[in-house]
Amino acid sequence: MKAIKRIWIFIPILLVSISIFFIILEKNKREKAHNSTRQILTILAQANNYQASTLAKSFQLGKTGLKLALEAGNDTLAIELYLVMGKNLSQQGKNKEAVRYFEKALNISQAEKYRNGECSALIEIGILHYDWGNYATSFTYFDKALSLAESGKLNHPAAIANNYIGKYYHTTGKFEKSLEFYRKAISLHQQLGNIQQSASVLLSIGKTYMNEGNFHKALECYLDAYKKGEKLNDRITLSDVCNHLGTIYLLLHQPDKSLEYHRKALLMRSQIGNPEGMAKSHNNIGETFLNVKMYDSAQQHFKKSLDYCLQTDYKKGTVKALTNLGNVFISKKDFKKAESYLSQSVDIAVKASYDAGIAETSLAIGNNLVAQKQFDSAIPYFQNSLIKAQTSNLTEIVLYANQGLYQCYLNKQNLEKALDYYIRFSDTEKKKLQAENSQQLSELRVTFESEKKEKDNQFLRKENELKEMSIMRKSALMWLILIILAFTILLCILIYIRFETKRKANDELQILNDKILAQNRELDNLNKEFELANREKDKILSIIAHELRNPLFWFQNLAEVLSKKYQTMSMEKIQKSLVALDESAKNAFHLMDNLLHWSRSRLNRITPKKTPHSLEELIQESARMYDTIIQQKEITLTIDVPNGIVANVDPDLFTCVVRNIISNAIKYTPPKGNIDIVCADIESDFRISITDSGIGIPNKNINKLFAPDQYYSIPGLMQEKGSGFGLKLCKEFTELNGGKIWVKSESGKGTCFEFTVPKYLNGSGVLH
Repeated sequence: MKAIKRIWIFIPILLVSISIFFIILEKNKREKAHNSTRQILTILAQANNYQASTLAKSFQLGKTGLKLALEAGNDTLAIELYLVMGKNLSQQGKNKEAVRYFEKALNISQAEKYRNGECSALIEIGILHYDWGNYATSFTYFDKALSLAESGKLNHPAAIANNYIGKYYHTTGKFEKSLEFYRKAISLHQQLGNIQQSASVLLSIGKTYMNEGNFHKALECYLDAYKKGEKLNDRITLSDVCNHLGTIYLLLHQPDKSLEYHRKALLMRSQIGNPEGMAKSHNNIGETFLNVKMYDSAQQHFKKSLDYCLQTDYKKGTVKALTNLGNVFISKKDFKKAESYLSQSVDIAVKASYDAGIAETSLAIGNNLVAQKQFDSAIPYFQNSLIKAQTSNLTEIVLYANQGLYQCYLNKQNLEKALDYYIRFSDTEKKKLQAENSQQLSELRVTFESEKKEKDNQFLRKENELKEMSIMRKSALMWLILIILAFTILLCILIYIRFETKRKANDELQILNDKILAQNRELDNLNKEFELANREKDKILSIIAHELRNPLFWFQNLAEVLSKKYQTMSMEKIQKSLVALDESAKNAFHLMDNLLHWSRSRLNRITPKKTPHSLEELIQESARMYDTIIQQKEITLTIDVPNGIVANVDPDLFTCVVRNIISNAIKYTPPKGNIDIVCADIESDFRISITDSGIGIPNKNINKLFAPDQYYSIPGLMQEKGSGFGLKLCKEFTELNGGKIWVKSESGKGTCFEFTVPKYLNGSGVLH
């Protein structure tokens, strides 16, 4: 019994000991899991940090962290590591491998219902499709990611999705739409304090402004992005900023500055091992060399760019590199090679629905054909380039496409079309020059350069200190070798520079001679156009002088009689004279108004500015100036225009038409006659009828009313004289407003003028 009692005493002690053991075991397990998670998080942070410096080391860290996460069963961290490694592979140009990592992250996220990871994976897959030129597919991924992020109130992936949807709209030429999404993205990034992502969006916004020719706003965005990149010491962002700055300086005709920034971008992208970025930098350096006519250097860089693009399946870059190689061979007059590169480029651009690429390549093909004097073949390519460039708002390409069409039609002796495209070319060039010469742009450039120079000086001072320390450690022998080598290189450079200077001087002299000959031909054409315009001006002035002489003569006579004899005249006679004087003044004013409108139309200086207006108000206003003569002749004027109907017209042109027709109706309607103005609704237009009970127009004279080369007019019932200009103005102004005019008349029974104006359509045609 005592033994049994002793056993029962030890049982509680044993149970307590076992419990303590399991508690310690669980605590150790939790601590181990916690330590493992902390270790994986540290590796993840290091992998992200190394993306801005060494991609290979970043990938190895990610691989180590992924193994630990899978062993620990931590799916969330595994997803994040799959995403980091996929981004790393993408930046190395290994896009097909990157897709596998992103798809693994997507599948695990969907299984675990980890929405943040699902959104990020969708965006990364969309980015790869975007780079491959599959824009519609990429938009599907971005849009799905945005919907998931917004439904889950996940601001970070929502901001990134908005940014890439903006890029999609930018690539397809919808700049206003792209800015809308960029602004949403940057607003979300600023709320979250994401400086790096904000800088990336600023570059996209700046590129949009640059394509629109607004260099001032573009530089503002680039400056802000540069400051953010420096703050983070992020070489990916800084290389992108340098890339954009190099592009804008080339547009501002500063090739040295352009090369400086593009080479900085290439250096940083080479250091982090980013082949797609290196493709962009080589292409941009090649464009700068092409701009300064260093064709061999340009060709070398374009080929390097093409190699990197093919390596990473970067469709946009491939199109640009092939097009630029075509341009190099056009400059070298090797037209067959140019055609070969450009054919490949346009095929890739069409398959990818890359409108900007189609526009640029079509322009290059047109230039290649013009260089071979195949003007008929070149015209369709220039027209296609112009359409695509206008769709994508590419001002530079619109400019050169219009110039190409002008040259083609000029060589085909189609002077009318040549002049039309020359005017378009001149208008586009003026807008471009205005953007480049903006005072605000100059101030911003100075501000940016002063800040940059200070930072560059600081960097150079540190670099010089390091160089001095390094130089002190070198031996005298090394110095001697370097000096001899330097003198040898200098001598070679001097010999080369002397030879190259002579060659360039001869080339430039030949180019200048060609330009002078071309300018002389253009000057001859402009002189001929000026002579024609001068003769037209003399004709207009002589007609105005002739037409105004008669009414002003009667006005002078009436005024003279009234001023000299008013004391001997009865009040009734004075009243009649004043009425006649008033009528003469109105006729002279009306004629002068018509003549001015006519002369402006002859000189092509009328541009309609159509806006919504109440038809009733415009017609009442036009008729009001004839109240006096209507009352004198006891004419009944009826205006039947429904209240509230609105037309889309230029009010000055419209009231000029109405005044001319009412004036004619009064002139040819006997006392106590009728004039009716009626408005009818006909589909998308309003038809306005002005009918009088006057003397009518003989059928044989009706065709003369609107004929451009005939002036038909008969005296009114009170012997009022007309000029014949009024109805021609009515026809021209009605057509400028988008309508038509016609007349129905029967001799002795009156006349009805009818014309149409377009409705202001806001659903019902009624202005609210």
